[in-house]
Amino acid sequence: MLSVSFSLSTRRPKDTRNNILDTKEFTVSIISEAFTEASNSTSVESPANADEWIISGLTREPSTSVKPPFVRESAVAMECELYSSQDVAIPTTAEPTATFVLGLIKNIHVRDSVLNEDGMTVDPAKLRPISRLGGTTYARLLQGFDIPRISWKVIRDEYQSLKQHGSS
Repeated sequence: MLSVSFSLSTRRPKDTRNNILDTKEFTVSIISEAFTEASNSTSVESPANADEWIISGLTREPSTSVKPPFVRESAVAMECELYSSQDVAIPTTAEPTATFVLGLIKNIHVRDSVLNEDGMTVDPAKLRPISRLGGTTYARLLQGFDIPRISWKVIRDEYQSLKQHGSS
Protein backbone atom coordinates (compact mmCIF):
# COMPACT_ATOMS: atom_id res chain seq x y z
CA MET A 1 0.00 0.00 0.00
CA LEU A 2 0.99 3.57 -0.63
CA SER A 3 -0.65 6.80 0.49
CA VAL A 4 -0.73 10.26 -1.04
CA SER A 5 -2.77 13.30 -0.12
CA PHE A 6 -4.00 16.38 -1.93
CA SER A 7 -4.86 19.71 -0.35
CA LEU A 8 -8.15 21.18 -1.49
CA SER A 9 -8.46 24.92 -1.90
CA THR A 10 -10.97 27.43 -3.17
CA ARG A 11 -9.31 27.01 -6.57
CA ARG A 12 -10.09 23.96 -8.65
CA PRO A 13 -8.93 20.56 -7.32
CA LYS A 14 -5.57 19.21 -8.48
CA ASP A 15 -5.68 17.44 -11.84
CA THR A 16 -3.72 14.50 -10.40
CA ARG A 17 -6.36 13.98 -7.70
CA ASN A 18 -9.17 14.09 -10.25
CA ASN A 19 -7.33 11.72 -12.61
CA ILE A 20 -6.82 9.18 -9.82
CA LEU A 21 -10.47 9.33 -8.75
CA ASP A 22 -11.68 9.11 -12.38
CA THR A 23 -9.37 6.37 -13.71
CA LYS A 24 -8.73 4.41 -10.47
CA GLU A 25 -5.04 4.08 -11.49
CA PHE A 26 -1.89 6.14 -10.94
CA THR A 27 1.87 6.03 -10.70
CA VAL A 28 4.21 7.51 -8.11
CA SER A 29 7.72 8.37 -9.27
CA ILE A 30 10.37 9.13 -6.65
CA ILE A 31 12.28 12.08 -8.04
CA SER A 32 16.00 12.44 -7.37
CA GLU A 33 17.55 15.79 -6.50
CA ALA A 34 18.83 16.31 -10.06
CA PHE A 35 15.22 16.56 -11.31
CA THR A 36 13.85 18.94 -8.65
CA GLU A 37 13.28 21.87 -11.02
CA ALA A 38 11.61 19.68 -13.63
CA SER A 39 9.35 18.16 -11.01
CA ASN A 40 8.49 21.55 -9.54
CA SER A 41 7.46 22.84 -12.96
CA THR A 42 4.56 20.36 -12.95
CA SER A 43 2.96 22.34 -10.11
CA VAL A 44 2.23 25.32 -12.38
CA GLU A 45 -1.44 26.29 -12.31
CA SER A 46 -2.10 25.54 -15.95
CA PRO A 47 -5.35 24.73 -17.75
CA ALA A 48 -6.50 21.15 -17.15
CA ASN A 49 -5.69 20.21 -20.76
CA ALA A 50 -2.06 21.47 -20.59
CA ASP A 51 0.50 18.66 -20.86
CA GLU A 52 2.78 18.76 -17.81
CA TRP A 53 5.17 16.35 -19.53
CA ILE A 54 5.93 19.06 -22.09
CA ILE A 55 6.25 21.74 -19.39
CA SER A 56 8.66 19.64 -17.29
CA GLY A 57 10.76 18.09 -20.03
CA LEU A 58 10.47 14.76 -18.20
CA THR A 59 9.90 11.59 -20.23
CA ARG A 60 6.90 9.25 -20.17
CA GLU A 61 7.77 5.59 -19.58
CA PRO A 62 4.96 3.10 -20.31
CA SER A 63 3.76 1.21 -17.25
CA THR A 64 3.26 -2.55 -17.27
CA SER A 65 0.30 -2.92 -14.87
CA VAL A 66 -1.64 0.36 -15.18
CA LYS A 67 -2.39 2.82 -17.99
CA PRO A 68 -0.72 5.99 -16.61
CA PRO A 69 2.99 6.23 -17.46
CA PHE A 70 5.72 6.85 -14.89
CA VAL A 71 8.71 9.21 -15.10
CA ARG A 72 11.57 7.58 -17.02
CA GLU A 73 14.14 9.74 -15.21
CA SER A 74 12.95 8.37 -11.86
CA ALA A 75 15.11 5.63 -10.32
CA VAL A 76 12.13 4.34 -8.31
CA ALA A 77 8.53 4.27 -9.54
CA MET A 78 5.38 2.50 -8.40
CA GLU A 79 2.35 1.55 -10.45
CA CYS A 80 -0.80 1.72 -8.33
CA GLU A 81 -4.47 0.91 -8.39
CA LEU A 82 -6.83 3.05 -6.29
CA TYR A 83 -7.72 1.14 -3.13
CA SER A 84 -9.70 3.89 -1.40
CA SER A 85 -10.00 7.64 -1.04
CA GLN A 86 -11.30 9.80 1.75
CA ASP A 87 -12.04 13.50 1.84
CA VAL A 88 -10.86 15.00 5.12
CA ALA A 89 -13.01 17.79 6.53
CA ILE A 90 -12.73 20.47 9.18
CA PRO A 91 -14.87 19.14 12.06
CA THR A 92 -16.58 22.47 12.76
CA THR A 93 -17.67 23.16 9.18
CA ALA A 94 -17.57 19.74 7.50
CA GLU A 95 -15.81 21.49 4.62
CA PRO A 96 -13.30 19.16 2.93
CA THR A 97 -9.72 20.44 3.07
CA ALA A 98 -7.83 17.44 1.68
CA THR A 99 -8.25 14.10 -0.03
CA PHE A 100 -6.35 11.08 1.28
CA VAL A 101 -5.69 8.34 -1.30
CA LEU A 102 -4.59 4.76 -0.64
CA GLY A 103 -3.14 2.87 -3.57
CA LEU A 104 -2.45 -0.82 -3.97
CA ILE A 105 1.03 -1.14 -5.48
CA LYS A 106 0.80 -3.40 -8.55
CA ASN A 107 4.39 -3.07 -9.76
CA ILE A 108 7.62 -1.39 -8.62
CA HIS A 109 10.50 -0.27 -10.84
CA VAL A 110 13.89 0.22 -9.15
CA ARG A 111 17.15 0.91 -10.96
CA ASP A 112 20.05 -1.28 -9.90
CA SER A 113 22.21 1.84 -9.61
CA VAL A 114 20.37 2.97 -6.45
CA LEU A 115 20.46 -0.37 -4.63
CA ASN A 116 22.69 -1.26 -1.70
CA GLU A 117 25.29 -4.00 -2.09
CA ASP A 118 22.68 -6.56 -0.95
CA GLY A 119 20.69 -5.75 -4.09
CA MET A 120 17.49 -5.75 -2.02
CA THR A 121 17.26 -2.29 -0.46
CA VAL A 122 17.53 1.26 -1.77
CA ASP A 123 20.52 3.35 -0.68
CA PRO A 124 19.19 6.89 -0.01
CA ALA A 125 22.64 8.37 -0.71
CA LYS A 126 22.50 6.91 -4.23
CA LEU A 127 18.84 7.75 -4.87
CA ARG A 128 19.00 11.27 -3.34
CA PRO A 129 15.19 11.56 -3.26
CA ILE A 130 13.41 14.84 -2.71
CA SER A 131 10.06 15.44 -1.07
CA ARG A 132 7.75 18.42 -1.06
CA LEU A 133 7.03 19.41 2.52
CA GLY A 134 4.37 21.99 1.71
CA GLY A 135 4.11 25.27 -0.13
CA THR A 136 7.43 25.88 -1.86
CA THR A 137 9.51 23.97 0.70
CA TYR A 138 11.32 20.79 -0.32
CA ALA A 139 13.65 18.41 1.53
CA ARG A 140 16.41 16.05 0.43
CA LEU A 141 17.19 12.68 1.93
CA LEU A 142 20.93 12.16 1.79
CA GLN A 143 21.60 9.37 4.25
CA GLY A 144 19.82 6.41 5.79
CA PHE A 145 20.60 4.61 9.03
CA ASP A 146 19.65 1.32 10.65
CA ILE A 147 18.28 0.84 14.14
CA PRO A 148 18.26 -2.74 15.45
CA ARG A 149 14.87 -4.09 16.56
CA ILE A 150 14.42 -4.41 20.30
CA SER A 151 13.85 -7.94 21.59
CA TRP A 152 11.10 -8.54 24.15
CA LYS A 153 13.34 -11.11 25.85
CA VAL A 154 15.94 -8.38 26.42
CA ILE A 155 13.57 -5.76 27.86
CA ARG A 156 10.96 -7.96 29.59
CA ASP A 157 12.51 -7.74 33.09
CA GLU A 158 13.03 -3.98 32.82
CA TYR A 159 9.44 -3.57 31.63
CA GLN A 160 8.08 -5.57 34.57
CA SER A 161 10.15 -3.46 36.99
CA LEU A 162 8.94 -0.20 35.44
CA LYS A 163 5.35 -1.41 35.45
CA GLN A 164 5.59 -2.42 39.10
CA HIS A 165 7.35 0.74 40.32
CA GLY A 166 5.94 3.29 37.91
CA SER A 167 7.54 4.48 34.71
CA SER A 168 7.91 8.16 35.64
